[in-house]
This record gives sequence, C-alpha cells and structure tokens, in this order.
Amino acid sequence: MKETNFVLYVLASISFMLTFAIAVVWFLNHAQKKIIEQKMAQKDLELQFQNDLLINTVKTQENERDRIARELHDDIASKLNIVHLNVQRLKEVIPKNAESNQMIDFIELALKQSTDRSREISHELMPPLLNKFGINHALSDLVHSIEIMGKISVSIKNDYLIKITNQFKLLHLYRIIQELINNTMKHAQASKILLSFEEREDQLIMLYADDGIGYEQEGKVSGLGMNNVLTRTKLLDGNVDVVTASNQGFKVYLKFPNND
Repeated sequence: MKETNFVLYVLASISFMLTFAIAVVWFLNHAQKKIIEQKMAQKDLELQFQNDLLINTVKTQENERDRIARELHDDIASKLNIVHLNVQRLKEVIPKNAESNQMIDFIELALKQSTDRSREISHELMPPLLNKFGINHALSDLVHSIEIMGKISVSIKNDYLIKITNQFKLLHLYRIIQELINNTMKHAQASKILLSFEEREDQLIMLYADDGIGYEQEGKVSGLGMNNVLTRTKLLDGNVDVVTASNQGFKVYLKFPNND
C-alpha cells in the first residue's frame, strides 16, 4: 500500500513538474511573442514616422520652391522690366554719342540677360506648364530647353500613357526626369537621351537611358542626384532598377502605380 502511494506521489509530482514546465515554456514563448510584436509595431511606427517626415520635407521643399519661383517671376522680373523701360526713356533724352550709346547698350543687354535668367530659374523651380497644361507639355518644354543648347538630343516615347492626375505625384515624376537629365548633362558626356513609357496593367514602367560613359555600379546607386530620384520614387510607391557599366551608357527603369 505504501509503495502504491509512493508511486502515485512520484507520478503526481512528475505530472505537476511537467505541467509547471509546460506552463513556464508557454509563458516565455507568449512573452517573447508579445515582445516581438511590440518591437515590430514600434518599427512600423518608426517607418511610418520617417515616411511622413520625408513627405512633409518634400512638400515643404516644393512649397518653398514655388514661393521663390513666384518671387522671381512676379517681383524681380517685373522690376527688371521697369528698369529696362526707364533705360529706354533715358536713351531718348540723353545726348547721343558713341560712349553713352555703348554704355546704354551694355546695360540693356545685362538687363535682358538677367530677366531671361530669372525666368529660366523660375521655370526650373516650378514649371508653370505642369499645372496649366499637364506633364506632356511640361516635358516637351524641358526637352526644348535642353536641345536648344545643341549638345544633347532627347527622344520621348509614349508619354501619353501617363495616367496620373494627382499634381503632387506628377511633380515628383517631373522632378525625377529633371534630375536624371541633369545627371546626364553634368557627368555622362552623352549625346542622346531616351525617355519612354510602357503600361502594364495598373503599373507604369519608365525607361531613362543615355549613351554616355556610364559608371561601375558596384551594387548600389550613389550620389545626391540619384538619392533624390530614389526618394521621390519611394514617395510614388515605386522602385528603381539601374543598369550601367563603364563606357556602356546608363539605363534606369522606374516602376510605380499609374493611377491616384
């Protein structure tokens, strides 16, 4: 009888220890799971905060660009035009001689160059055609401003496939193209640029390519210009794929939603 009771006591003890061990293991696993979930939630909050901060930073940047562009166009350019008119009147009343005519011609030329440059900077900061007539006209104007220099030819194909209507998203797309072209003009030693668009379901695939010197990619894209491209592509919920090598030109594929 005593032996039976002892065996039952041992079995009960073992059962209790197993139950306790299982409970401890479950508690630890549950606690670890909760900790992981909290860390993931915290990480999501941090990523959301970074994304919101990035969007607000870009919006602030664009608003400031818009303000400066308006100041250049509405204030400085108009004042330069008034000065030019006064120079014209001055030219009519002062005695005419070679020295005075040469001086006034120099002033007029400087005023014209300053007015033209302020207008160019204003359009670079905030392209008026984008808001008034859409992305197609804005790109055509950008191409014209590049080709007029006579160094690089730009070909755009299928830009009618761009179906984004949100102005802020269109501005991102325009800035991406503008940044890529600036990189080509500064570094690529290229003579041709190709910009084409392809639609796949609700996705827009943009190809940008030049015939320049390229560079060794080494697994990642570097440089302030390309970082701006990556940032704005991220804000469009897209991704970037760069294909380049030394003396083999530069290609970049951008893929993002083609709707709002």
